[in-house]
Amino acid sequence: TMAPAFSKLATVPNTAIVLGALSAGLLLLSSVKKGRQPKKSKIGDDRTEAVLHAAAATKEKKAKAVVNLQFFRNLRTILKILIPKLVCKETGYLILVAIMLVSRTYCDVWMIQNSTMVESSIIGRNYEAFKSNLKKFAIAMPLISIVNNILKYGLNKTKLAFRKKLTEHLYSKYLQDFTFYKMVNVDNRIANPDQLLTQDVDKFCEITTQLYSNLSKPMLDVVIYSISLSGSIGAQGPITMLLYLVASGIILTWLRRPVGKMTVIEQRYEGEFRYVNSRLLTNSEEIAFYCGNHREKVSIMNTFYRLVGHLKKFIMFRFSMGFVDNIIAKCE
Repeated sequence: TMAPAFSKLATVPNTAIVLGALSAGLLLLSSVKKGRQPKKSKIGDDRTEAVLHAAAATKEKKAKAVVNLQFFRNLRTILKILIPKLVCKETGYLILVAIMLVSRTYCDVWMIQNSTMVESSIIGRNYEAFKSNLKKFAIAMPLISIVNNILKYGLNKTKLAFRKKLTEHLYSKYLQDFTFYKMVNVDNRIANPDQLLTQDVDKFCEITTQLYSNLSKPMLDVVIYSISLSGSIGAQGPITMLLYLVASGIILTWLRRPVGKMTVIEQRYEGEFRYVNSRLLTNSEEIAFYCGNHREKVSIMNTFYRLVGHLKKFIMFRFSMGFVDNIIAKCE
């Protein structure tokens, strides 16, 4: 039986040696199993830490879309490219736009006065005055239409001239030496130079032209209306109106702060969507060979849905701001 056999083994003098060898074998087996487990590579840890550190640094250094002193410095640098000298074609277009803005303001003042006189003649049942004022309105309409169309023509020509100057400057830098190659294959800070050089340049020139028009027209309106009102009701009315305009402008500017950030995000998502589509065209042969069309579809649609989600938020923000704008505009 097993019990007598074990008792005989226990009486052997070398039992201690056998037990010691067995214990050593178990310890060796346990250490081998532990050694087979994947160890964390120090190099891998260093690389991971370096990547995380770089990502954190990039996040900290990420520029924010704010209107500060640096913004005006950058705008001044770009304006030197758009308007290289004082006497040039671009300056002529700006002067044309300014003249048309002044003319349009005087046309608006005349339209208000003529409309008031037409209403007064209707209320007073003065047929001759009504016919005379209506005749003046019919004669003035073609002239007002010419002023509006010349203003649009000047704005469009200014935008086109700005785009030509900026595109020529950017491509002279982009195609200098191997800048285009380094930007695409070496330096990955700019993922979509094609969009930046085409769509973003066009939009920037359009916004710059609108900014010039939208800043000049209200200032001219305020000056001309203030002079007209001062002769009619005194200086107290224009001063009150100016204070209200300043206060409402400060409030609206504070409420519209997210517009800049949301516009930057929109352009980034537009660029990413354009980039994934161009990547599909560039690598279409490899994608077809490896049957990666479904994966590319998922990537493209995810990028598109991010853009759509952001645009929905932007539309809702504009919808909400519309209430405030309409209230302040009615009060004005």
